[in-house]
Amino acid sequence: MLAGLAAATTLPAGSSQKKEKKSSPLQWDPPQVDAPVRGISATPPCPLPDVLKQAGERAQELIANLRDFDAHERIRYAQTDDLGMPEVSVDAKFDYLVDFGEKSEALTVHETRTPLAGSDNAHVSEIADRGLPVLALIFNPNLQSDFEMRCEGFAQWNNQPAWVVYFRQSTEKRPRTFGIRTENQILEVSLKGRAWIAPDSGQVMHLETNLVKGIATIGLQGNAVSVDYAPVKFRSRDVEIWLPQSATAYSDYGKRRMIIGHTFSDFQLFSVQTEQVIEKPKTP
Repeated sequence: MLAGLAAATTLPAGSSQKKEKKSSPLQWDPPQVDAPVRGISATPPCPLPDVLKQAGERAQELIANLRDFDAHERIRYAQTDDLGMPEVSVDAKFDYLVDFGEKSEALTVHETRTPLAGSDNAHVSEIADRGLPVLALIFNPNLQSDFEMRCEGFAQWNNQPAWVVYFRQSTEKRPRTFGIRTENQILEVSLKGRAWIAPDSGQVMHLETNLVKGIATIGLQGNAVSVDYAPVKFRSRDVEIWLPQSATAYSDYGKRRMIIGHTFSDFQLFSVQTEQVIEKPKTP
């Protein structure tokens, strides 16, 4: 499976809390992928096969050019009760490594989080969502057929033009892309979502997902994810690659709500031949 979403666990009540420089608090605002998209237009007509072909090429390029990438990751975790009263708030930083594994037909993604100096809250890495940064790899040609996809039209994302593509797990195929980790197993998950894709390049600029339905066995009523991507540039090779800039996951267990926010910086990308350090992401 490409990703495992947050399991039905909580941080201990005594978890340490680290204060960082002031930033906007996490707010419960999960994306709703079946809601109308503001400002969307049916003109120009959307060439869905071409859009998916380009997006597939970008996903293949990422896997082909990079074995892994490393970054500094800040994770903020907020937990409230069913009335919205805060229960737990944690802020920690990690050295974050993603490994795409060896070349094969089956795509595998492995993540490692190592607490940075002065960031000793190891509990965060235990409950952190895994696989969120590489959600856009569902447009890999080997995975596209797992989903029913349609182009909803032409819109803007961060003042950039974009095709809006809606996707939903096919009922004719067993979900093999995403799962939810519990202590004893990984539960298969069906997702639906939207992606904002640049018309000139096929790069995924923004992506949102919801569960097709809740998971009654663990009391999960809903889960939503929002991911922003931005271009990073290799100085020595003059190559630009889009990588995650931030991701937020929202989990609703009825009597408990959890928000996990991820931000990434200080990227290092490792190519097959050489190791190179690149600039931080720039907003498109």
